[in-house]
Amino acid sequence: MRNPNLNQQPSQQDEEANEGTPLLPPAPSSEPYSVFTPTQKRLIILTAALASSFSPLSANIYYPALNSIAKDLRVSPSQINLTITTYMYSFPALLAFRAVQSCGSSGAVALASAVAADIITSAERGMYMGFASLGNILAPSIGPILGGVLSKYLGWRAIFWFLAIAAVTFFMPLLFLFPETCREIVGNGSTPAVGWNRTMWSYFRTTTAVTSHSLNVPSRVKIPNPCSTLRLLSHRPVGLVLLANGIVFSSYYAVTAGIPALFQKKYDLDDLGIGLCFIPAGLGSLLSATANGVFVDWNYRRAQRNAGQMVHRNQTQDIIGFPIEKARLQIGLPMTILAAISITVYGVLMTLKPPLLVALIVVFVICFCITAAYNVMNILIVDLYYETPATAMAANNLVRCFLGAGAAAVVNPLIKWIGVQWTYCLVSGAIALITPILSIVYVQGWEWRKKKAETDAQLRTVHERP
Repeated sequence: MRNPNLNQQPSQQDEEANEGTPLLPPAPSSEPYSVFTPTQKRLIILTAALASSFSPLSANIYYPALNSIAKDLRVSPSQINLTITTYMYSFPALLAFRAVQSCGSSGAVALASAVAADIITSAERGMYMGFASLGNILAPSIGPILGGVLSKYLGWRAIFWFLAIAAVTFFMPLLFLFPETCREIVGNGSTPAVGWNRTMWSYFRTTTAVTSHSLNVPSRVKIPNPCSTLRLLSHRPVGLVLLANGIVFSSYYAVTAGIPALFQKKYDLDDLGIGLCFIPAGLGSLLSATANGVFVDWNYRRAQRNAGQMVHRNQTQDIIGFPIEKARLQIGLPMTILAAISITVYGVLMTLKPPLLVALIVVFVICFCITAAYNVMNILIVDLYYETPATAMAANNLVRCFLGAGAAAVVNPLIKWIGVQWTYCLVSGAIALITPILSIVYVQGWEWRKKKAETDAQLRTVHERP
């Protein structure tokens, strides 16, 4: 867990990190936010993105094989979908091992965003958070393609052998080379890491032992407190953003989890054909992550200039004096509305059995809009808690995985019960319901943060009195 009070006076070092602290204005500083070069930043973030890809890759790689697995295990597609939800939150063996699998990989999603927040300021966060999310965005589309090939030519069990080999192959160089970026440990990267925070490679390169005492870094290891994550759900405005982001994310799984059974029924596709149907989803997500990131950064700089503030690309900036919610949601709100509209169109079209190309174009548009809205809200969450980004993104994962699990579990039963059109109209309606929530954040978010900052300042004044 990150401790935002680490760089304060020694009398405050032992206090527990307060998740409200990042909302306070940082002290002015002329030193760079990060000493890593742009190339190093890109490599670090892309590596973290690749690590985060194992979570959605494992969840989506066997989408094309769901029908084959259900047939071999003599269960229904709806029951097999439970192994997708178990991942986020067989049968008895498959269900249990999927849960174990998720324990190892799901935390990497939060850590990728935390790494980006450690080395990137708000002025460039749109583009770099887009890079950080590439693994989480592309894996749900690449996974089914790989899964389709493996299932068709080697059988569905080969999918799990592939995941095991890929994880070991990636983990070894990560263990040896990936640097520590946590700001309470290495600051802006200029402070050497000590102990288990060092890379294995640094142990071979360094001839002189580096101790925490010589660097004046506390050596006490704190026990993580999960309550700090759960408390964020009740905070304004971040709690409302977490809820909205979770609903947007669950709509993505409502669409993709329904593709295997729906497209097999409509177009009589085999496992490989179903896997290839996820290519438009991946292309839409990739285009959205890259183009939208540039647009988000441009809008941030425009909003800062309109507010009469200077834009500093490599220095911490005061978001208490700036309506960051408006700067982000000016992009996020329209994309959320477009996502709801495109899902409604998808539900209506699939009832009419359109040509496969038309259906795939709509899937492309849906994934573009959902990814744009989802990324903008991720960026806003990190903006609000830039000193405790891992905690904030852990809360984000909790909400999105819980809602995404529910969406994946109920989508096929709902299609059978009320039909494709009404199922996806319900999904679209859920997204439409969060539009007023985001509008409230857009209007009131800045005021809530300023009031909280004033309250926190008064409490500190009272506590500091002799």
